[in-house]
Amino acid sequence: MRPRISVIIPTRNRCETLKRVLQALEKQDCSHYSFEVIVVDDASSDATPTFLRDFAGRTCLTFSFFPGKGQTAGAARNIGLAKAQGESILFLDSDTIPHPDLVRRHLQSQNSLSKSVDCLMGQVRMAPELATIHQARLWETDMALPDDSITEVDFWDFRTANTSLKRIACEWVGGFNPNLEASEDTELAFRLAKKGVRFYYDASIVATHHHPMSLTNYLYKGAMYGRAVAYWYQANPELRNQLALRYGVYVPEFTLIKKVKYVLRGMGVNWLTLPLILTLGRVSRPFWFELSHKIYQCGYRYHTRRAFRRALHRPFKPAAGSLLPANPMGAVRNRVLHIATSREI
Repeated sequence: MRPRISVIIPTRNRCETLKRVLQALEKQDCSHYSFEVIVVDDASSDATPTFLRDFAGRTCLTFSFFPGKGQTAGAARNIGLAKAQGESILFLDSDTIPHPDLVRRHLQSQNSLSKSVDCLMGQVRMAPELATIHQARLWETDMALPDDSITEVDFWDFRTANTSLKRIACEWVGGFNPNLEASEDTELAFRLAKKGVRFYYDASIVATHHHPMSLTNYLYKGAMYGRAVAYWYQANPELRNQLALRYGVYVPEFTLIKKVKYVLRGMGVNWLTLPLILTLGRVSRPFWFELSHKIYQCGYRYHTRRAFRRALHRPFKPAAGSLLPANPMGAVRNRVLHIATSREI
C-alpha cells in the first residue's frame, strides 16, 4: 500500500534530537500505513548513521534513509523528494518534534485540498526548556497570528518545519535550490507562489522546536543568510528591493533617504563597535531581556550585511532546469538501506 503522505527530514549532526522526532512519529494517532518517513543524513559526523541503521531495523514506521552529499539542507530535501511515494509531502526538521496528532491533521487538510496545490503550515513552538535567557533567540518561530482559525499568509512566511503540500507542486518548480545554505524555503515559496500556490497557517497543528543556539551560532546564521540573499538577489532581480528591506542589506536600488539611513546605521554598528555592543547585550540579558534581544539582533544583521557584500563579489552561477535529482534510483541505489515495515497502531 502506497503512503498518502511522505514525511521528509534532512539531518546533520542532530542525533539526539532526531531520536525524539522519530519517536514522536512512532506515536502518531493515525495508521502507520498512511505515511512514510524519509530521513536524509547529510554527511553527519556524529552517531546519526549508526542510529538510523538501528532504528530502521526495529521501527513500526514505513521508514527509509538515504545519504546526502553534505551540501545544503535544500539539496538534502531534494533527495527526499525524489524518493517520496506519497501524493503529499510533509516537511519536518530534525529538531522539530511533532505533537501526536500532527500527521493526521496534515493528512486531513491535504485531503480537503485535494483539488488544489495549496500549502499548509502548522505552529512551531519553542521548546519550554530552551525558553531561557541563555538562548540567543527565543521568538524566531512565532507567527503572531490567531490560534482559532486558518489564516492565509504571504509566501515570505513559509518555512520547512511542520509544513505540507502536494508533491506535484514541488516537482513543478524543480524542488529546492541546492546553492542556498539558508532561506532556501522562502526562495522555494517564491517560485511556488508564481505558480499560483497559496499559503495557509493553522495554529492547531503543533510541533516543538528544540534547537539550542549560542550567540556565536546565532551570528553565524546571520552570515549564512547574507550569503544566501546575495545569491537570491542576483538570481531574481524583480525581488531585489524586497530582499534588501527584509534582510537589511545595501543595494543600489535604494532611494537616497534609505542610503543615508544605511550609512548612519553602519557608523553605529561596525567591526570596531560590535564587540562592545555584544558585551552590552550579554550584561543586560539577565535583567533587561528585551534590550539584550534587540542588541543581539543588531549583531545578527551586521553579519548578514557583511556576508552579503562579500558574496556579491563571487562568480554567480544560476541554477538551470529542475533542481531535483535526475535519476533518483541511480548512483545511490547500492548505498541505500531501505527497511519498510507496516503495522497498525
